[in-house]
Amino acid sequence: MVELLFLCIYGFAVITFCIAFSIAQKGLRKSRIDLLCFLLAISSGWWSLFFGLVLKQTDQNVAFWMRRIGMIGVFAFVICSTYMMVYWSDIRGRMRRYVTGFAWLGAPLYPFTVLKGNTTFEMTTYGMSYRMNSGIWSTAYTVYYIVAALNMLMLVIHLLRRSIRRREKVMAYNLITCIAIVVLGSILDTVMPLVGLAAFPGSTIGQFIGMMALYQTYLFYKKSQMNIENMSQFVYYSVDEPVFLFDEAERLCIVNNGATVFLEMSAEECCKMRLNEIFELNRDVFRFQGGKNRVEACCIQNHNICSVSIDKIYDDYQDIIGYIVIVHDITERVHMMEKLDQERQRADKANEAKGVFLANMSHEIRTPINAVMGMNEMIIRECEDNEILEYAQNIRDASKTLLALINDILDFSKIESGMMEVVEEAYSLKAMLKALEKECSMRAEAKGLAFKFVVPEDTPNVLLGDEVRVRQVLLNILTNAIKYTLKGGVTMTLSYEKRENKRLWLTFAVTDTGIGIKEENIGRLFDKFDRVNEEEIHAIEGSGLGLSIVDRLMKLMHGTVKVESEFGKGSTFTVALEQKIIEDQPIGSLQEEKKTPGERVRYMPQFIAPDIKVLVVDDNKVNLTVVKGLLRKTQMQITCVLSGRECLEAVRREAYHIILLDYMMPEMDGAETLEQLKTMPDNRSKDAAVIVLTANAMAGMKELYLEQGFDAYISKPIDGTALEQLLMEYIPQEYLTKKAVRS
Repeated sequence: MVELLFLCIYGFAVITFCIAFSIAQKGLRKSRIDLLCFLLAISSGWWSLFFGLVLKQTDQNVAFWMRRIGMIGVFAFVICSTYMMVYWSDIRGRMRRYVTGFAWLGAPLYPFTVLKGNTTFEMTTYGMSYRMNSGIWSTAYTVYYIVAALNMLMLVIHLLRRSIRRREKVMAYNLITCIAIVVLGSILDTVMPLVGLAAFPGSTIGQFIGMMALYQTYLFYKKSQMNIENMSQFVYYSVDEPVFLFDEAERLCIVNNGATVFLEMSAEECCKMRLNEIFELNRDVFRFQGGKNRVEACCIQNHNICSVSIDKIYDDYQDIIGYIVIVHDITERVHMMEKLDQERQRADKANEAKGVFLANMSHEIRTPINAVMGMNEMIIRECEDNEILEYAQNIRDASKTLLALINDILDFSKIESGMMEVVEEAYSLKAMLKALEKECSMRAEAKGLAFKFVVPEDTPNVLLGDEVRVRQVLLNILTNAIKYTLKGGVTMTLSYEKRENKRLWLTFAVTDTGIGIKEENIGRLFDKFDRVNEEEIHAIEGSGLGLSIVDRLMKLMHGTVKVESEFGKGSTFTVALEQKIIEDQPIGSLQEEKKTPGERVRYMPQFIAPDIKVLVVDDNKVNLTVVKGLLRKTQMQITCVLSGRECLEAVRREAYHIILLDYMMPEMDGAETLEQLKTMPDNRSKDAAVIVLTANAMAGMKELYLEQGFDAYISKPIDGTALEQLLMEYIPQEYLTKKAVRS
């Protein structure tokens, strides 16, 4: 019985040593798992050999030393098994440190568990055996063994829970079987001596069977890696780009020659690295659905910028066993893109400078125009000489033309820079059309042209849309039609179509009997700064921007503009856009009682408020004169100052109801003056409405001024009627002693 049992255990040792030798022959530096399996086989053989020798001894002292040496293999087996479970479960962080740290407790525990007083040896029917005496070290050994087994079981359960591949599940079940066999075998020579029975070498048999199960799992694992290794020849000799092969745990397995050149490292040095040691990449880049994943990353080794292409590799179970990572160095391309971006930024700065230039030019041009138009308006209001009035009327018409050209240039600049926005508000279609008819009919009458609007009386009146932009589009088309029509007339016909959800499709067709457009020139109509038929129209004023602005505004409002023309006979411009109906009230008739031709329309103020005190602040004396003159007949008490500091001194002395404050002034501009007005303790005009006067008509400026705290905004050149209407909003009703009317 003794001989048979010894030969069996000795055979276990021989088999495990042979396994260790075969692993060593294949090379232990390929991966950590190879080294672990080699050490596990050595420790298993060591365990079997020396515990087998214990059975053959007749001297208890020699048996004690054989067991003492054999216990080295026991603790080594536990440590190596734990590390193998950690490797396969890929557990990290604090849990990994705890499991491996506990396994290494066997090293300091070993000298105390093999003390002579801990065991009693006796001869049994199956040879020399031993009995563990009760005591602290025997208990510590038993607890260590149980906890180590539980730790390994926990690692396998972690592998089983996180595994999504059948291959990993097969490995997990094999490892659970291995742990169960070793634990069951250990009961005979670990638990039995605790109850007073002689130990049977069951743990030696159990650990051998467990070792074989671990070895089979190792071979199964290595077999699944062979698909990657079989590709190495192709990778090395067929691909010039750097190629990296990672396993599913992101460990680098194989590199090609291109990769070693790229990293300037040997293949052995490369294969010691993980993904996050090569590239600055998020680990989630390997977790993608479908085919390849392509990302950009910086190489840590040489700081090159790379385009990284990741593709999955599958085993026979269609489980992912690794990834092919192909790298393209795009450093030069990225640097080129950075240069292009710098050029774009320079272009943006140039465009911004253009915007600043246009804003400054708007201010510089509008300021003298404000003086010209304001002074001229006072002449028209007060002069009784018909000849001088005719001169003044010509000045007003020329000034309006000049202002229209400036507005066209500014509007086009806003659209080009993307600053133009569509602002939808409720508006009256009838009021807008009447204003257009009034403005354009005067121009048509001056040229002796017939002018009329054809508008269905049942057209819905109150709509939602950008009235300012719709009016601008129609005004541009109507003024163009009048400008290029020498005889005959201009007609605008409105039609509509109601749609779902209270939507209204409006169509405005402007027909003229003008010079028309040649067919080959129609395509150029909406080009900026381009005037078609230049040889026929060189004497007609214009910038070539009006129709370009119309086209771009219609695109902003998701509308359309079309042209039909016959050269020498006239043209029809058709504008169509969608608006929303707010109220279905019909527009009715646009016809009003017309004044007798040639009858002079005398100016009358819209209100009289002699008790209202107004402070006007502007660094330009002419502008002060203009504002004071425009408001003279309202009988308000006007005080003029030339700077922000004079404004602050004025409000300390007097309480004003309204402050008209210029924005661009030297030393202290309008915004700084407003801030001082709000914070100064001795301001007697804290309740005054502050209205900003500005010659800057660029997009977004009104919103900016209101955000800064101004109560209202009016742009230069100042229209007297618009100024009076604005002031009426801020004058209390009790101060309006008289409402004037217009004759």
